[in-house]
Amino acid sequence: MTPPRAVDLARFAVGAVALTRPQTLLMSSPGDDSDGTRRVVRILGARYVVQAAGGTLARRPWVTAVDAGVDVVHAVSMAGVAALAPRHRRLALTSLAAALVFAAADLSDQRAPSRAEVRS
Repeated sequence: MTPPRAVDLARFAVGAVALTRPQTLLMSSPGDDSDGTRRVVRILGARYVVQAAGGTLARRPWVTAVDAGVDVVHAVSMAGVAALAPRHRRLALTSLAAALVFAAADLSDQRAPSRAEVRS
């Protein structure tokens, strides 16, 4: 079995923290540690865990593009939250940045030659 991609391991780690300890991620946004906000962070964490597992198990060429697309859509939605909800702006911009980093990592990974291609 091929080892998981670094981006999937990172996505899983962030997702696991968001799912199990959302308050850890909420420290970046003082005063925004409500039950509702923790619930939303947990939902995002669950999505990251599922996305990381899917990326690891589905090992198809199109998976990295889909992962990047999901993260770009998430980043766009967080830009909307940042614009429309000043109370959640810092948290939304942090989430936007993380999503863009994950998308860039996916696209970079998609363009990198596989080990099999390098050996041939």
